[in-house]
Parts: sequence; structure tokens; C-alpha cells
Amino acid sequence: MVGNGTNTTTASKDQAGIIASATFNVIVMLLTIVGNILVGFSVYYFPRLRRPTNYLIVSLAVSDLLVGLLSLPFRISQTVNGEAWPDDLGKAGCQFWIWIDMICSGASILNLVAISFDRLLAVKWPLTYQENMTARRAFLMISFVWVYALIVGSLSFVKWGGNETIIVGDQCSIQAKVYITIVAIACFFFPLVILVINYGLVLKIAIGHALQMQKDKENIAMNFLPEADNDETSGTASSPVSSTGRISLGKTSCDPLTADSQKPRKASSLQTMKQLKATKTLAIVVGVFIISWLPFFVIFLAFQYCVLCFKTADIPEWLKTAILIVFVNVLPVSNSAANPIIYTCFNNEFRTAFWRVLSRLSGRRNSKNRANNTNGISETTYLT
Repeated sequence: MVGNGTNTTTASKDQAGIIASATFNVIVMLLTIVGNILVGFSVYYFPRLRRPTNYLIVSLAVSDLLVGLLSLPFRISQTVNGEAWPDDLGKAGCQFWIWIDMICSGASILNLVAISFDRLLAVKWPLTYQENMTARRAFLMISFVWVYALIVGSLSFVKWGGNETIIVGDQCSIQAKVYITIVAIACFFFPLVILVINYGLVLKIAIGHALQMQKDKENIAMNFLPEADNDETSGTASSPVSSTGRISLGKTSCDPLTADSQKPRKASSLQTMKQLKATKTLAIVVGVFIISWLPFFVIFLAFQYCVLCFKTADIPEWLKTAILIVFVNVLPVSNSAANPIIYTCFNNEFRTAFWRVLSRLSGRRNSKNRANNTNGISETTYLT
């Protein structure tokens, strides 16, 4: 139907781009749904995974799952329709898409903030962590996260400045500068500052703990060196039994009072190491989230206040297109599918649980699987 070769080539490129974009979104949607369902089933099936931290992880998985179930289908519909909003979805469909997308995106980062507080509590006070972070308190944090996200998402129905916030033109979009600014600050930049502070404190504790361990090792090495005392100078060998009746090796004493005083310190060190291992995977999740969303929010917010910055001829068209594809269309969408992959790569417990859930769902179980499903995952480590 196109009259010349140039238009035919352009149409073919546009069609190829639509197919590639739609295929990518469908793949991400399937990975998001399957991966985050596995997270929920893993915590449900295996008692060992039922811990406050993992309840927060399930809440994060639910927010990502809702993106896959309720948000990405609308994005795919718009993509297949040539990046134009389908008429049959109408304004109501557009409003629902924006609303649910705002709720899920807000809940994702707020869940990460809740997890960062949990990790800071676990690392800073490891011996009292289980007493302080109960399941009830974890559920209270989850409730706050979703209520907060629901409020921010529902503000999209408010007419900011007397104008409609959600506009259905060629595309379904938001046209309210005030609301966009509120969303960017309340649901990203402010939580991001809290995340950085919390994990900065965790890193500080980790460095301090590593330095203390090195100091303890040096002290132990020094304690087992031969003592240079008067007995050596007089040619008399030192007795391994001191005048108080305690057995000594160099400067080391088997005094039960000294040993008892070191037990709490050793227990605290072991608990801190355990919690630091648990924090590693979650820190990776936070890092991936920041990489995925920070450029998007910077571009999204900057566009509201400096439209001409993106229309200047100083920026080549290919660079504009690359920025749009990578930081707006690829990274934010992919983040919902990334977390289960991270758990599989860096978390032994979740990796083992994922395979067992898949085996359970497919009906391929043996007696060992059934025993482990009853007693929890017994042979895996806490986290690596």
C-alpha cells in the first residue's frame, strides 16, 4: 500500500521494531510471573524459609508479580498497536494502567527500604535480632508499604492544577508536572536516600567487623609466641603450670573466667557474619534496582522541566533513541524479572527451593523431597 521504496523500508523497520519490542516485553512478562511465583511458593512450602526477612522478600515479589500480571499486558497492547493506545481499552484502561503501575513501582522500592531496615537491625544487633524483628512487625512494615504505595498511586486521579493527570492521546501518559514531581520524590529519591544510608551503615559495620577479626587473629598469633621472661635469661625452662595452677602456653591462659567473658563476643561475631552473608544478596537486589530505575526517573523528571533539553540538535538522534530504548523501555521493565534470577544465582536456599518447587509442581518427587518438604531445607547453608 506504500507507494515508494523508501516508505516501504521505513514501514518494514517500524514493523520489525514493534515485533522486537513486543517479543521482549512478552519474555519479560513470562519471566516475571514465573520467577516471582516461585519465590512465593518457596517460602510457602519450606518452613525454613519462613523468616521475617523472607516475608519482606515475598512482599517485593508480589509487587513485581503484579507488574507482570496487570501492568505489562497493557504495555504489550500499546506496543502491538504501533505504540498508540488501543481504542477498545479507552480512558478507563489507561487510568487503571497508570494507577496499578504507580502502586507496584512504589511498593517495590518501599519494600527494599523495609528490607534495608531489617538488614541493618540484623547486623547491628545480631544477638537480639530474632526478638526485635518478629513476624508481626514484619507484617506491619508490609502493611505500611502497601498503604503508602496505594495512596501515592491513587493521587493520579486528582486533577492537579485543574487539569487531568492522565491523558489519552496517541499514547496513555501522565501530563501533570506536580504529580510527577511528587511521585519521583516520594517513591524514588527519598527512599533511595534511606537505602543508601542504611546499606552504608551496614557496610561500615562489615568493615569494622573485618578489622576486628584481623586484630583478633593477630592477638592469637602473638599469644602463642614464646614468652621472653627472666626464666629464659637464667636458662631455666618456663613451666606450663603457673603459680595459680592455670595451664599456660606463652601468654595464653585457660582461665575459665576469661573464656566465659569471650563467649558473648564470639557469639556476636558469628551472628554478625551470618547476617552479613544474608545481606549480600539483598544488597545486589538494591544495586540492580538503582541501576534499572535511577536513569529513568532522572530523565522522566528532567523532561518535565526542560523539554528543549531533549530536542536540541546537539544530541544525535541515534543517541536519543539508544537512551530511550535502554533507560526507558528496557531496564525498568526488566527489573521485575531480575530479582528471582538474583536469588537463584546468589542464594543457596532459594535456589534449592526453586528446583524443589518445580519438581513438586511437575509431579517428579522422590522420598527425599517429601522428607525435606516436611522438615524444611536441612542441608543448605543460610546464605552465601
